Amino acid sequence: MKPYIFSILFLLSVTISSAQTEEVILKKSFKVDENTVLNLDLDNVAIVFEESFDDKIHFDYNMTFIRYPKEKKQKILKGVNVKTSKKGNIVTLDVKNSMYVGMSKSPLLSMDSLKVAITSYWKYDKKNRGVYITKDSLMNEIKYSLGSELDSYIFNNKKKYANDDFIKKQKDIHKSFVIRLPNYMRIEIKALHANLTFNYDLKETMMANTFKGKLKFKKILSANNKFELISGFFQAEEIAGGNYKLKNVYPAKIGFISNAKIDLETCRLKIGEIGKNVSITDFDSKIYLYNFHKNFTKFNLKGDYTALNLYKVKETNFSMDVFGLNTTLNMNGTKTSFGASKEKQLTKILQKKRKENSPFLGNIEVILKNGILNIK
Repeated sequence: MKPYIFSILFLLSVTISSAQTEEVILKKSFKVDENTVLNLDLDNVAIVFEESFDDKIHFDYNMTFIRYPKEKKQKILKGVNVKTSKKGNIVTLDVKNSMYVGMSKSPLLSMDSLKVAITSYWKYDKKNRGVYITKDSLMNEIKYSLGSELDSYIFNNKKKYANDDFIKKQKDIHKSFVIRLPNYMRIEIKALHANLTFNYDLKETMMANTFKGKLKFKKILSANNKFELISGFFQAEEIAGGNYKLKNVYPAKIGFISNAKIDLETCRLKIGEIGKNVSITDFDSKIYLYNFHKNFTKFNLKGDYTALNLYKVKETNFSMDVFGLNTTLNMNGTKTSFGASKEKQLTKILQKKRKENSPFLGNIEVILKNGILNIK
């Protein structure tokens, strides 16, 4: 009887191993120092960045294929193109994957379940879009985000939509690309369709130019950062310096920001709390500013076709001056239009003075043309 049982166990182990295979794509390390720069040229890849403590940069890239026929697996591997090298003080990573290889992993649901989940998500999003949230709540939202808001929603509610029988039969690829590097390294990024997650605080300068990128950060601390992002999403728990140019980025979420300039176009931006020396210039975006830090002094926003949402205005002791042209103010359930002048002269829409004998935060100055201001 025992030999029979052992035979069954052996067959099960062979079946499982044949249904799941792992391929090592890249495994390499380089010695680095404070003068070393990481240069990334990326196309269709997802990478997680973590901190190393041995003065080396480590590249580890592998794929696990589940229930994939050998021919299809080989076809996918042919679409992987990865090169890395070190020359002087420059470490270069060049990734040019096929579109299918680099696609983000979507929740594994049947089409019927996915339709139900998407419908439920849009109802949830519409209901919660204008609701006030704290800085800590937005930071947690960023911290536990899986990528897009839809993916995060499905993951958090997967028990409602998952079908175990369906999932067990599906082919799947688990892609793991981890780069471990010291936090003193500067990084320069040029990326297309890249999903980049940074699991350590960025202390040194980053230059990023991305198209349809998905970028997620903890703290971004350098004053010299320059980001230019077109499409995709951008999330950071904290920003403490730099210039950020975002176009068609959705969502853009920042837990806390100070000493930074943001240039927006057709985005949806949420900021949990604003600190010192922050300014925003915008065209045709939806902006949600939930809180202002007790040490903030002055905040400026200039917007054209902007929908600006400000929260707890009455309860917070800051002064505010709002000027507009062809702009609508929604406050206390009343909608009022201002500044429809042929002379294109700005009109003072709203003024809020500081309260005497109470801790004073600072001043908000807003100029809105053809915009909407919602006072919550």
